Amino acid sequence: AAYAAAVTPDTRVATILHTSPVTGMGVDVTAVVRAIRAVAPECYIIVDGIQHAAHGRIDLAEYGVDGYVISPYKVFSRHGYGVAWISDRLTRVEHNALLGGPADTWEMGTRDTGAYATMSQVVAYFDWLGSQVSDAPDRKARFRAAGDAIHAHEAALTEAMIHGTGNLPGLADMEGITLLGGADNPAREGLVSLRVEGVDSAEVVRRLNEQGIRTHLRKADHYSGNILTPLGFDSCVRVSLCHYNSLAEVAEFLAVMKTIAT
Repeated sequence: AAYAAAVTPDTRVATILHTSPVTGMGVDVTAVVRAIRAVAPECYIIVDGIQHAAHGRIDLAEYGVDGYVISPYKVFSRHGYGVAWISDRLTRVEHNALLGGPADTWEMGTRDTGAYATMSQVVAYFDWLGSQVSDAPDRKARFRAAGDAIHAHEAALTEAMIHGTGNLPGLADMEGITLLGGADNPAREGLVSLRVEGVDSAEVVRRLNEQGIRTHLRKADHYSGNILTPLGFDSCVRVSLCHYNSLAEVAEFLAVMKTIAT
């Protein structure tokens, strides 16, 4: 509804952030695309999938978008290159290109073959993972199974982090802790951002790091200011989870957070 309210029949390009790198909140891309196209059917829709890519499946056929972009370093590859998929109709749009080159080429130079080799290994990994969690007979089905398994595992870890595990209270039960996006939000994907009352976010990150727990400081800058500034926050602590993390690691994190928050 929020997207539709911002769209007019003259809207030519719309962008969707699949998952926020600050709050971890994902959106229903298919539903958002449907709402946009109901008002502006010819609109080009580009999705930023950078945060989402490592935390669940990507189904371009289902989304019906014109572009989907990821940063491979955030999905088990390396820094220094990006990967994008574009639709046939976006491919045909006039764009900067090498003189004399193929009309539908968007790359401006020689490909980094090493980068593509690492991305091929990532693809092979998802294929393998899908074979470990399902009996899916084909590659696409294995990819879907891998994405669903990743999402389910991370959801369980996030639930434990927020609501507790064993005899350890969760973040929602610790006094003085504010969770960005609230405690019960099914849209959250493998990420919890928080603030501790009376303790600077940088200090929280430092104390966790001393215990071998790596988290990230997010400041109200050009990356995160659109979320933090309206909330009146100058920073927050971002705790990222992935499918290689365990419930034992979440318990270690909660034990340290309990001492920081008291």
